[in-house]
Amino acid sequence: MRLGPVLLFAGLLAGQTPPAGQEPCRVEGTVLNSSTGQPVPRAMVSLRSLFRAPASADPIIPPAPTTASSNSEGKFVFANVAAGAYQITASRDNFQYSPPRNIEPLTLNAGDQKSGVAVQLTPLGAVSGHVQNEEGDALPNVQVAVMVYQYMPGGRQLANRNVVTSNDLGDYRIFGLTAGKYFLRAAAAMGRATTSADETYVPLYYPGISDPSGAAAVELAAGQDMRGVDFILRRAHGVSVRGHVAKPAGAPTVSVGLSASAMGGISNNTNDPEGKFELRGVPPGAYTLTARTNVASKMYVANRILQVGGGDIEGIELVLAPPVDLSGVVRIEGDTAVKLSQLQVLLQAPRQTSQGRVNDDGTFEIRNLEPEVYRANAAGAGLFIKSVRCGTTDVTESGIDLTGGAGCDLAITLSANGGQIEGQVQDEYGNQAPGARVTLVAQGTRREDLFKQAGTDGNGHFRMTAVAPGSYRLYAWDDVDVNAVRYDPDYIKPFESRGQSVQISEGDNQTVTLKRIPAPPAQ
Repeated sequence: MRLGPVLLFAGLLAGQTPPAGQEPCRVEGTVLNSSTGQPVPRAMVSLRSLFRAPASADPIIPPAPTTASSNSEGKFVFANVAAGAYQITASRDNFQYSPPRNIEPLTLNAGDQKSGVAVQLTPLGAVSGHVQNEEGDALPNVQVAVMVYQYMPGGRQLANRNVVTSNDLGDYRIFGLTAGKYFLRAAAAMGRATTSADETYVPLYYPGISDPSGAAAVELAAGQDMRGVDFILRRAHGVSVRGHVAKPAGAPTVSVGLSASAMGGISNNTNDPEGKFELRGVPPGAYTLTARTNVASKMYVANRILQVGGGDIEGIELVLAPPVDLSGVVRIEGDTAVKLSQLQVLLQAPRQTSQGRVNDDGTFEIRNLEPEVYRANAAGAGLFIKSVRCGTTDVTESGIDLTGGAGCDLAITLSANGGQIEGQVQDEYGNQAPGARVTLVAQGTRREDLFKQAGTDGNGHFRMTAVAPGSYRLYAWDDVDVNAVRYDPDYIKPFESRGQSVQISEGDNQTVTLKRIPAPPAQ
């Protein structure tokens, strides 16, 4: 009898309606295959709150996403959702989430009942084939790579997207690929012998070309399972590379290796008292020959570019250089709230990136740098690099050359007196162009630190600050690989007439209006 009032009170509470303005929301929708329009069952759908913490000294952890699974008809339901702004996504094996461009948040007011929400997943594809030799024998353990062109500091280069190894039947399959153009390469392990100790297999690009510039692109549609991309590897004379490494005192072992871009390599450890080395079974091609050894916790290194043809290479001399310690000072010109101790000096080279924290007085030290040519960067918010000096030499443009094994006193001058560029981007009809990408390309120099990019807001407006004095061209793109604009001058040549020239002086403020360039075709 005593429990009666308690149960009655609980029942009354359960039957109460939420206060006005706090009614829960409901979201219903379907997960669809973007290629076929068919429903996608068993997809995981996530509803994430676009939570904005109020200004407060106490950090607030945003709520975790709410999840639901689509049923056999691809349908999903979120019940009892609080009012607010949300991002909705989905995932499933062998699919990729495909949000519409400039997607708007899902906004729910109290008591909203949203239905018909469509979430799209794009199916992923696969490429498969067979690897054999000229006699038709299956070749196991051959690395098959799917490659795409990427834009890097060295320009447009092929880079691995995925790599697999052929099985005992010579078969391979690479899956999980988005739609697009791919280049395929098959390469047996360097130094792998055929039936003759003097022969090796030549790496080939599909459909059977040793030079990547002649490779044919394989164009994969969304969800396509492309089969029959086969390779026949041919034999070639396996070149031997022999030489000598000048070992520093106290170096018991020297590692000598030969590697090619995006390919495997061969190496050996030489314990020869005279530092002799031999690398066998090297197919023709361009390589980097590297020797390394560790002495008293310091890495000594030698690098050399090597072009291998049809004959053995003899008499290579490698001199191991010790690591270099570099010290210097950072100075700031102009008024800024940035403190020197908030900065870091970044030194970038093709094979190494190192950094060092700046002290309160602007001094810094970076130790154990490999002998390379480095680019320096220490820019902070609202600052640009005005000059870099290595001793008495200005190396702002050329970079810091440490290949001789000697360091220098580095002086980096930053400036807070940069220019500002802002403006509007319009489409081909003269309307505001939100979501455009604006790039600023310096003229007459290859300094990467001068490159800037900015996106336009909902009104087609953009703004760039801390622009170093100089000559530039501005481009506004509908869609673009920003690294292509940054690293490859040949990429933007066809669009030069669509850019706008600007000349910036210290403290300049310029306003421009740009026309958006339509998305370039995929390359």
